[in-house]
Amino acid sequence: MTSHGEQLRALFTELDRIVDRLNAEARAEGMRLVPKAKIRLLGQMSLMVNEKVSAALFLAQTADLDAMLEMENVVKGEFVNLLKVNGLVYDEDSPLIWIPPGAKFDKLFDFEHLAVESIDPESTLVSKAVKAPEKNLQLIRQAIASGAFPTLMDRIVNAGGDLERFA
Repeated sequence: MTSHGEQLRALFTELDRIVDRLNAEARAEGMRLVPKAKIRLLGQMSLMVNEKVSAALFLAQTADLDAMLEMENVVKGEFVNLLKVNGLVYDEDSPLIWIPPGAKFDKLFDFEHLAVESIDPESTLVSKAVKAPEKNLQLIRQAIASGAFPTLMDRIVNAGGDLERFA
C-alpha cells in the first residue's frame, strides 16, 4: 500500500474508534447509535491511494481530500478534525465533482463503523480530462502514454472531452 494509503488507513482506523466511542456513550445514555458511515474517495486522492496508478503516473501532492460522505454530522465533524490533524482538508465542494458514466467504486477498507471506497482510477482521469482539462493536461497525457488505461481515450471522447487538447 502506498504511503498515502497507509496514512488514510491509520486515519480511518482512528475515525472508526471514535465512532465506536460515540456509540458506547450513546448506549450508556440510552440514545440512538450512530449508523455505519460511508466515505467514497474521489479526485487526486483516489489516484494516490492506488498503488498501480501511483507507480505508473507522477501525481501532484495534494492536501485536499475529495469524497462523497454518507454519515451523521457528528461523524463528519470528527472526520474533518482528523483530516486537519493529519495535514489534510476535506473539500466541501466534493459533491459537485462529476462522476462519469461507467464509474465503479472499489472497497478500500471495511471497518465495524465505517466503509471506505475509492472511485476507479480511469473514471477519475476521465472526470479530470472532461471537467478540468487545462489543470490536468500533463496528468492526462501521462495516463494516455502509459498504456495502463486501455479505454481512457474512448471514455474521454464518449463523455464529451476533446482528445486534441492532450495531443
